[in-house]
Amino acid sequence: MTRISILLVSAALATVFLSPPQSQGTDLARRVASARDGLVKMTYAPREGICGDGRSFIADATPQPRGFEMWFLDGMSLSGNMNDLQSRCERGPVRLLLVVRDRRVVDVQPFVGPSSAATERSGTDLGTVSTTEVSRYLLDLAARAPDGIAGNAILAASIADSVRIAGQLASIARNTALNETARGAALRWLVRAADREGDREAPQVARAIIEDENDRPEVRDRAVRVVGETDDGPAYLRTVYGRLSDQSLRERVVRVIGERGTSADVEWVRSVALDRNERGGIRERAVRVLGETSDSRALRDLYDRLDEASLRERVIRLMADIGDADGRRWLRDIVERRSESVSLRERAIRSLAEMGDVAYLRSAYRSVDDEGLRERIIRSVAEAGGTETVEWLRAIVRDTTERSSVRDRAVRLLAESGVATSELVTLYDTVSDGEVRDRLVNLLAER
Repeated sequence: MTRISILLVSAALATVFLSPPQSQGTDLARRVASARDGLVKMTYAPREGICGDGRSFIADATPQPRGFEMWFLDGMSLSGNMNDLQSRCERGPVRLLLVVRDRRVVDVQPFVGPSSAATERSGTDLGTVSTTEVSRYLLDLAARAPDGIAGNAILAASIADSVRIAGQLASIARNTALNETARGAALRWLVRAADREGDREAPQVARAIIEDENDRPEVRDRAVRVVGETDDGPAYLRTVYGRLSDQSLRERVVRVIGERGTSADVEWVRSVALDRNERGGIRERAVRVLGETSDSRALRDLYDRLDEASLRERVIRLMADIGDADGRRWLRDIVERRSESVSLRERAIRSLAEMGDVAYLRSAYRSVDDEGLRERIIRSVAEAGGTETVEWLRAIVRDTTERSSVRDRAVRLLAESGVATSELVTLYDTVSDGEVRDRLVNLLAER
């Protein structure tokens, strides 16, 4: 099965955005600016390998057999084997629709493939235009457009035949006078275009943005993600990490490196998690990333080396998410480990309950040495419900060796489980503990 990368773009915007007046620098820009309000339509040649269904998606063939990189126009992002879509992906011209209002472009809608109801809507038809002129126009539009237009404009430019746009994308990305949406969209497409065009200089713009402490955090965040997609990106990000002062950016670096999943990447993320000089939020992010990339054994080893309770608690939560047999046994050991803090043992109890290990919790109840933990077990088991749980709660209520506070908790949970009023009356007649009887009276009065 070929691994397909599906990228999300939005082609039909529900909200209308206004852009500055169109540039008069090209004949195409003048023709668009002079068109009446409504749709302005044009066609141009796509790159080799570009296809679509004319109404909902555009696809770009990848080197892998029967592989595609796809952009869906309905807002859905999918991944997996796209053989079922290949028969619907037809070669054809790019059919570009611009929505014009007051001589301004407020929407960009590219389609590829056969004509459809989406592309045959009435409007001003400019006919076939050159790919060089349309790509230059679209990138100029992307640079000046507000939110919502830049992504589709760059997509439409990127699929044009025989154009080189990496340099223009780099110029948009590094222009701090532009809005962050346009710059982010340019960064998103920069590496892809540079790889296709053999441009080694353009991607360096993303690295320069990452290291510019005066640039906007949102744009730097996008640059980190873009660089992380390159072959040598994670190695670079590891070297620059220590020079970044913004915590959210450091967290992004940790996430991006962790997503690569190589042994070197995972080991570096582990070092961040164990770094006592690192900020807690970043260390927790590192632990969570390890939970997504490591097996339960690696997490158990990490747990014993962590010095902060909050980080250990995060490991317990992650172990429950993994949910394998070894992790379940390890969580049981935490519950029974008297040298462990009560808060972490409680977290393990709650995690086991979430995993459905109720039978174990009932059996472990008597051996737990802390009253608060015993109450936590009672609550966790009661939440699971079932006839066995009801019988177990009854036994605790009737147990004269049990503490009044624990029996009181069991009575309340038993009542919440929906037992009949007659059952509560019977319990009242069989217990002698004053606190428990008071609780039963109150519960009966509520009914």
